[in-house]
Amino acid sequence: MSKEKFNWREAYERVSEIKGRLKEMAETLENDKEREAFTEAEEGERRQLCRELDILEMKMKANQAAINVQSRDDVAEANRQMRECLSEGKRFELRIGRAVSESFHGNNPAAVTMGDIVEPLFNRLILSAIGSPLLTGLRGNYQWPVVETFAATINDEGVELGDTKIPLSKLIAKPERIGLAVPVTREALNETDDLLQLVCTQYMPVAAADLMNKIMFSTTKVSGATNLFGPFVNVAAANKRTYSGDAPTVADLLQLKGAVLGKNIQPEGLCYVMTETTKALLEGTPKWAGSNLAIVGDDGKINGVPVFCSSYVAEGTVLFGAFKYAPQGIFGDMVFIVDPYTQARKNAIDFVLNIDYAISVLRQEAFAILSKAASSGGGTTGK
Repeated sequence: MSKEKFNWREAYERVSEIKGRLKEMAETLENDKEREAFTEAEEGERRQLCRELDILEMKMKANQAAINVQSRDDVAEANRQMRECLSEGKRFELRIGRAVSESFHGNNPAAVTMGDIVEPLFNRLILSAIGSPLLTGLRGNYQWPVVETFAATINDEGVELGDTKIPLSKLIAKPERIGLAVPVTREALNETDDLLQLVCTQYMPVAAADLMNKIMFSTTKVSGATNLFGPFVNVAAANKRTYSGDAPTVADLLQLKGAVLGKNIQPEGLCYVMTETTKALLEGTPKWAGSNLAIVGDDGKINGVPVFCSSYVAEGTVLFGAFKYAPQGIFGDMVFIVDPYTQARKNAIDFVLNIDYAISVLRQEAFAILSKAASSGGGTTGK
C-alpha cells in the first residue's frame, strides 16, 4: 500500500485550530476569578491537544523539503526545487552554505552569495557612509579583529603595566537571534526567473537593515534585546551635550567632535547621524553670522565629516562617532523557511530568515550625543 501524501493545508489548519483553542482555554482560566487551575476535563483536553500539536509539528518537520545551496552550481537547481515546492504547496527550508557565503566574487552573475546579500545592506546601513565593519559567515565564539595597535610604554623594572585600551572581553561577540519575515506576493514570484536572487538581494536586506539601523542608532535597548544594543545606549555623561536655539551651531558640532577625538580615538570613519529634517535645517544655517557657507556643505559634510541620516534618530538630536569601534557580525549559514500558508489570504508567501547577529562596542568613548536643551537658556554644556 502506498503511503498517503502529507496534506500541508490540513495540517496548518489543524495547528491553527489547536493553538486557537489552547489560547481560548488560557484566557478563560485567567478571567475566571473563582479558580486558579483547569478542571479535570479541561486538563485532559489540554494534554490531548498538546500531544496532537507535537505530533503534527513533528510530521510537518519530517515532510519539510530541504534545499541546500553549497556551491554556485547549485543555484539553478535550487530555483527549480523552490518553484516545485511552491507549486505543490510545500513548506521548505532553504540553506545557503558557508562555502557559497565565502565566494564573494565569481563568473556566474546569477549565483547568490553572502556578499550579494550583504551588499544591499551597505546601501541602507551606516556602512555606506563610514566604515562600521560587518563580518559574515562567522563561527563559534568569534573574536572581533583589533582595530588599533596597543600603546607600548617605558617602565622601570618591576613597575606594573597599565591596561590596554580595549579590554579583551569586548573583543568577544555575543550573538542573539533576530528573525525576519518578509511576505512576497505570488505575482512578484511569477514575474522573476530567479527567486533566490529576488528574495535574498531585494527583500531580506531591507528588513535586516531596518532592524540593524534601529539597534545601531537607538539610545535605549531595542525591545527583546539582551546583548544587542548599539553604541549610543551607554554614552558617558561627558559625551552627552546639549544646545540651545532652533539648531546647533557649528561650534556645538565641532565640540562634539572634539569630545570624541580628545579621548585618543583614531580620526577614521567619523560620521554625524541625524534626521533628514535636522540636516535640511543645517543646510540652510550659515556657519557664522554673515558667512555664505552653510554648516552642512554642498558635499553633505560638516567640516569634512560625512553626515548620515536615519529616521531612528530623535528629531533635533545629533549622534557622532567613529563607527569602526562598533563592529557587527552575522554568524553561521543563512537559513530561510519558506511558508506558503500563513499569508495565503493575501496571495503571498512568507520568507522567514533567522540570523545570529552581534554588535560590539569596543570603545564607548568613541561616541557622543548632542541634543536640544529642555530650556532656552545657556549654550553647549557637558551633562
